[in-house]
Amino acid sequence: MNFKTSYDSENRIWKSESIEQLFNPNKSIGAVALYMLRSKPRNAVCQISDSEGTELTYGTACSYAISVASYLKELGLGCDDVVGIVGQNTTLLMPVLVGCWINGTPYNTLHPIHEEEDIRLLFALTKPKIIFCDGEAFHKVQNATNILNAPIYTLCNHLEGVPRIQDILQPVPMAELYQAAPLKYGANQTMAIIPSSGTTGKPKAVCRSNCKLLSEIGHTDGSSVLFSFSSPDWGTGILLIVANVLCGGTRIITTKPYTPEYLLEIITKYKVTNLTGSPNQFGDLAQLPSYTAAVMSSVRVIVMGGCHALPSVQTNIRAKLTHGVLVNSYGTSEIGGISLNYSDYKVDTVGRLWGGAQLKIKERVPDDVQKLMGPNEKGEIWVYTSISWMGYYNNPEATADIMDADGWINTGDVGYMDDEGFLHLVDRSKDILKYMGFHYSPHEIEETIVSLPDVLDACVFGVYDDKEGDLAGAAVVIKPGSTLTESDITRFLTEKLVVKYKLLNYGVFFVDAIARNSNGKLLRAKMKEICLEINKETGSKVLQR
Repeated sequence: MNFKTSYDSENRIWKSESIEQLFNPNKSIGAVALYMLRSKPRNAVCQISDSEGTELTYGTACSYAISVASYLKELGLGCDDVVGIVGQNTTLLMPVLVGCWINGTPYNTLHPIHEEEDIRLLFALTKPKIIFCDGEAFHKVQNATNILNAPIYTLCNHLEGVPRIQDILQPVPMAELYQAAPLKYGANQTMAIIPSSGTTGKPKAVCRSNCKLLSEIGHTDGSSVLFSFSSPDWGTGILLIVANVLCGGTRIITTKPYTPEYLLEIITKYKVTNLTGSPNQFGDLAQLPSYTAAVMSSVRVIVMGGCHALPSVQTNIRAKLTHGVLVNSYGTSEIGGISLNYSDYKVDTVGRLWGGAQLKIKERVPDDVQKLMGPNEKGEIWVYTSISWMGYYNNPEATADIMDADGWINTGDVGYMDDEGFLHLVDRSKDILKYMGFHYSPHEIEETIVSLPDVLDACVFGVYDDKEGDLAGAAVVIKPGSTLTESDITRFLTEKLVVKYKLLNYGVFFVDAIARNSNGKLLRAKMKEICLEINKETGSKVLQR
């Protein structure tokens, strides 16, 4: 399957075909969720927690969600307030989210992995009136939010003397007649707030509208078994919850950390049909000896995104995916999905635009003028969608930095569209480096490094020098027992890349792991910090193993 992308050569705009929404965007997602939950058999299982060993039925999920909505209403909370959530995928998180939808109160979700300062920063913007968190994150959340005076309830791993979610989950009289709050601000009313990925700086609070949540329900139906390691502080984490509640099926959750072995165990144990995750996760999975066509026979769809997927990685995944399709996707926290590639054609691209998205390629020229580019010409990727983005919560300055007056959003990525309407990604615009007057992409160097048989992962960063500009350094993870040296890597790059400005002019650092966020995105700034600390402590540009 490939979506049609047309090109307006006069205005230099690429356009995709619009897709008719399944649900009325002017209907609250809370009302839709309530209707869909009530329409399912009460004893049918909608969610299984592998880590907690629990099952949640549609009937119980509906009852709990109504209890949460009723409690929020009793507190006087509505669409102009915010509920704070700091939690992983545990049994009672989904009913809390749905309860917020039913009451029309947006929630601001964060993963417990966030540092106290990030929680303080984001909640200072959204100012939640009530907070739900995992027990192990309670003290961190309490310290970060003490000036808000918001009550905190634990979702799991409860602490003595601390309110818990069970205190709220009391039966509501006449619950079968309970109705969702109508939309006060229409289809664009904010219903969810998630953090930006934080890969280029401190995270910001990204608004997701009612219309947006209803538009992305994925490739699922009532027989689907869904799984992702993503929690609902991430777009794919929310997408799976929306798909589960509105379309049915069973969602598998866990708080256990990702390993390829554990992912394979989940697929086998629950006969998973729909998977979402990062290319790193599925690439590692495909390297396991036990990754076979028989094991993967239940899988219908794998949607991966969040970082670049090497063609070789895609080939390895598809080799055993005999009953399903691999979708290489591209999107941002602000926009959601932008393009998809369903096939093994042009696997070095992220496919064609979809969902009514429009795209421009712009190049910055002197005096900060932006020049529109045509096919096969590189520049910054700007996107416009029919669903309005409501910006960063309580942060108009940051919103104006990436969205123009006409609603076009700067993705922060550099790329180009080819003659067939396929989108090629080059790198993040903020990651592009400059050495001796020449611009270069760290991503290109990373791809070359990981093509070495003994290399498992790599991250390239720039260290500024007053005379030469950005000197490329690389953090490299090699296979256990490998004798690969810095000179081996630099010699290989010299042969493959040739030009001096693409070489590792700051050297190689051998590390045990590459820092990524909870969803597999590379934390380039963090790796630079780690490597410079190694340099400071050892006096060498290479960590002696």
